[in-house]
Amino acid sequence: MKTIIKTYKEYLDKGLIEEDSFQKDVVELLAPVIPLKKNLINRIREINSPKSTALFGVYMWGDAGSGKTMLMDMCFQTSTINLKKRIHFQEFMVDVHQRLHKCRNEKGINDPLNFIAKEISDEVKFLCFDEFQVNDIADASILTKLFELMFEGGTFIFSTSNFAPTALYKDGLHRERFLPFIELIETSCMNINLTTKKDYRKNRLQDLKTYFSILGNETEVSINEIFYNLTGGAKLSDRKLLIKGRDLIVKNHAMGCARFNYEDLCCQPLGPEDFLTIAREFDIIFIENIPKIGSEKRNEIKRFISLIDALYDSNRRVVISADGEPEEIYKKGDSAFEFKRCASRLHEMRSNEYIDSSRIY
Repeated sequence: MKTIIKTYKEYLDKGLIEEDSFQKDVVELLAPVIPLKKNLINRIREINSPKSTALFGVYMWGDAGSGKTMLMDMCFQTSTINLKKRIHFQEFMVDVHQRLHKCRNEKGINDPLNFIAKEISDEVKFLCFDEFQVNDIADASILTKLFELMFEGGTFIFSTSNFAPTALYKDGLHRERFLPFIELIETSCMNINLTTKKDYRKNRLQDLKTYFSILGNETEVSINEIFYNLTGGAKLSDRKLLIKGRDLIVKNHAMGCARFNYEDLCCQPLGPEDFLTIAREFDIIFIENIPKIGSEKRNEIKRFISLIDALYDSNRRVVISADGEPEEIYKKGDSAFEFKRCASRLHEMRSNEYIDSSRIY
């Protein structure tokens, strides 16, 4: 069985990350608390023990580039529990409110929050939240009870955030009602401040070719190699993004990298909100097999421009394969003026200056 310690060492050996003594210490702290299938029953018994000192989760916060998402993903991948889920926190809360709304419209459910907390705990025993933050009073008002009930149901929760627990929902409406949640996180979870100043990805796209203007087998091999190096050969998995009640399935992702074909994004009924969600969820986005887009493809070119705008405005790193240089992708049509800016952005996004300044969580 591969452990997080072994996985972390592999990343070091392959040169995918730099040696960082503090990060290494965090890995050793995390190793014994990752939920495993073999100890799940004993863990549930311990939780229900009157004198239980069991940890109910991990709350890890730190600056952008400190590696918190990478470490959480390592924990997620090495956990042998089948009932596990990784989701953006805001998407999770949208799902919670939708379930609550449904329960309130059904007869016979006296405590909707209790009902859905049990429902979630039955579905998931290892729950990973990326980018934990609280901005909404509707979320703030239910989090304490929701987490208490999920903990009691045996769900282990791993959260990453840019904010320390005490900084959550700062200056929020009726924040005093939120303080018990902060206490719950501080007393029931392992709290880790990832203070490393290094970018865990070591600027691995710096000086690499990230825009390929000739489609074909040679380009595909090169992109496969880049993707493998960025993810360390981690197993690919699906990610379900919840966008206004719709599911957007990302089929190829690992370690913060997502891989798409042009048709997956620009030939489907997707819009700016979908593209912004993708930009928010992943650090590095691969877009492959971009064709020359004819003037008759009005919807496709609008989606493509919207996609690049979302990635650029979110300061995301991209790896692209296309049938030509940026200005050759779309030469004439109704969106020719807008595309000039898009082509300019594509050129900028392949520069070392852009890559060096882009955001990694």
